Amino acid sequence: MLAVVLMITLLSACGGKGGNGASPPASASSGDTASPSASPSDSVSPSTSAPELKGKLVIWTFFDQVKDMAAKFEEKNPGVQVEVKMFPGDQYQTKLLTALQTGKDLPDIFDLERGYIGKFIDSKFLTDLSAMGGEELVKDYIPYVQGLGRSSDGKLKAISDHSSPGGFWYLRETAKQYLGTDDPAQIGEMVGSWDKLIALGEKVYADSKGKVHLIENAGDLFDIMAYNTEPWVKDGKLNIDPKWQETYDLQQKIRAGNVDAKLPFMSAGWGTALNSGTVVLTSMPAWAGFMVDNKDDKAVGKFGVAPAPLGFYTGGTYRGIYDKSPNKELAYEFLKYIASPEWQDYNLGKTGNMPGNKAVYEKNLDTFKSAFFGDQNILKPYYDTIKEMPALSADKYGEDILSLWRKVASQGITNNTPYDKVVGDFKKEVKNAFPELKTD
Repeated sequence: MLAVVLMITLLSACGGKGGNGASPPASASSGDTASPSASPSDSVSPSTSAPELKGKLVIWTFFDQVKDMAAKFEEKNPGVQVEVKMFPGDQYQTKLLTALQTGKDLPDIFDLERGYIGKFIDSKFLTDLSAMGGEELVKDYIPYVQGLGRSSDGKLKAISDHSSPGGFWYLRETAKQYLGTDDPAQIGEMVGSWDKLIALGEKVYADSKGKVHLIENAGDLFDIMAYNTEPWVKDGKLNIDPKWQETYDLQQKIRAGNVDAKLPFMSAGWGTALNSGTVVLTSMPAWAGFMVDNKDDKAVGKFGVAPAPLGFYTGGTYRGIYDKSPNKELAYEFLKYIASPEWQDYNLGKTGNMPGNKAVYEKNLDTFKSAFFGDQNILKPYYDTIKEMPALSADKYGEDILSLWRKVASQGITNNTPYDKVVGDFKKEVKNAFPELKTD
């Protein structure tokens, strides 16, 4: 799992150009996902001009699109200089933590990735943005995007400019052959529940004589359910949402019915299946266009995207202000800019990164196009599922415990292990990793 997380960190980081850091994100390849001819709706109003700003900001990140943010902010504020220091994604967290603990050579603003934001969000190192007026910046945000930037006491500590939603990507020709249609709304209805998805997957496998599967991996449900279940820890005790038992039962049915190709996210055959059509539907974050083989533009107009049974997102990069920064007010203006419709509208058009601000989504729902998806208005299938997702705050246990559950439950699915045995093994893993938690 660490290898996968690091790979995502290095390749995807929330969008932007090649070489991003991870987390993102939104679109990891601006050239692959956003159509050059597609421009977001002009009806999104620019943010109100602030008084002339002056000074210098230092930003630490693992994500190269921050350079573009800095350039646009400097363009808007000629009196400001923004120095962006970028570090490799696999080294960034350690370097940042070391700097924060020693108090030396610190930035004014630093980035935090979805996978480890919970380890920092309650720390003394992040400025309380709510006290600076930050609630106004996120009042029109998609709930889960603003929720993840909050500390356990509800204070806003970090802000993202994107939402990193996921959906089912598919090759249109493959969908026509095995589903009878390439219409995203119809496909979304065909997989509108897990029971429907399983029945359809069994049919696809039978019709193709075992050559084609409906989805890549039963493990995709870990990513989808992770953001539709209760937190793993409550009041110092391990909390296993009953939905995880329902999910495990579904995953066993998926595996038993040959609905999945048994290909984990970013595994050796995963990308091949996506591009060849040996799997009909691939669970994809909106920023993962770099996984599509688009040599000589051969993928342009070839894909569609349909909603999954439940909304989900993968990755996400957040920015906070160092609490002892001497430039807090100027740093706040930078966060204010990236939270604005002005920046997110520009970013959508340039990179295809899905916005965090609902207003930007809604203004572009019927107009935004992306090269891979031809004439499809691709914001809609994402927006229809994610806008109702709960706003959960990050915590220091969540991602690590989810990784443990993913490991133990995956083994259980492969070995057809009873759920009670899986839970027992899982509790032992959690107790070893976090002895301070009650597990019984």
